[in-house]
Amino acid sequence: MNNKKPVASSKFDFRNFFSKDNLPLLSLIVLGIYALVAILVSGLVFQIGFVVVCVIVVLEAALAACLNRIPIWIHGLVFIAHIVLGIIASQIPFMVMMVFIYVLSITFLYIWANHE
Repeated sequence: MNNKKPVASSKFDFRNFFSKDNLPLLSLIVLGIYALVAILVSGLVFQIGFVVVCVIVVLEAALAACLNRIPIWIHGLVFIAHIVLGIIASQIPFMVMMVFIYVLSITFLYIWANHE
């Protein structure tokens, strides 16, 4: 009798990780990395407090979660509102980064909801 169990390979298979099955995980990883970079850039380059930036990033994600099932043109209005608020606050580059947080959050929620 052969009672040997197959030994799992310790080598990581990148082709299986970057497959369609892991698309929600990959989009979440991209969102997390971008949020971390946006927080660091906002704090170090734009001299905005880290706590304020973190709160705004969380609020952007919450806004995306609340508005993820609305028509696409309303998302356009949200983008315009972000840019107008950036102009009013004299922080246009910061608000553009926050728009990308919003877009990546909406994208992640869309992929997660429609994943097979």
